[in-house]
Amino acid sequence: MRHILVVGLAALAIAGSALAQEHPEHPKPEAKQPPQAVQPPQESAKAMAMEATVTGENICLGCTLNKELGAAAQCDKYGHRHVLKVAAVEGGKDLPQMKGWTLHYLDTDNAQPYINEHHGEKLALKGKVYADQRVFEVYPQ
Repeated sequence: MRHILVVGLAALAIAGSALAQEHPEHPKPEAKQPPQAVQPPQESAKAMAMEATVTGENICLGCTLNKELGAAAQCDKYGHRHVLKVAAVEGGKDLPQMKGWTLHYLDTDNAQPYINEHHGEKLALKGKVYADQRVFEVYPQ
């Protein structure tokens, strides 16, 4: 008898749950949609790519992080990977706020000498700056 009572109560609970979900006052919860990523307007992306002459120091990112923050860079084993520490930007839309930025070279044939050589040298290079990504595309010099 007790067994029948437990089974009956379980059946009532399941039926009540099903009725509650279908009742107009209790609509089914809608599946949550993942938030959509906000896409920047196309013009904004184009506006942040500008031709310019960038002046700065060609520093090895690994050596700098090792020296300043104790990073475990192994430049002696894997080689130097240079970036351009910006001192000034001229031409296009002059952005003085870029002073002090670190620009990574876009991997192109024109950039290879600056990525792999010219350790610690002061450079003035013509190219295109992709400011949002902090990337510099070197033009033929």
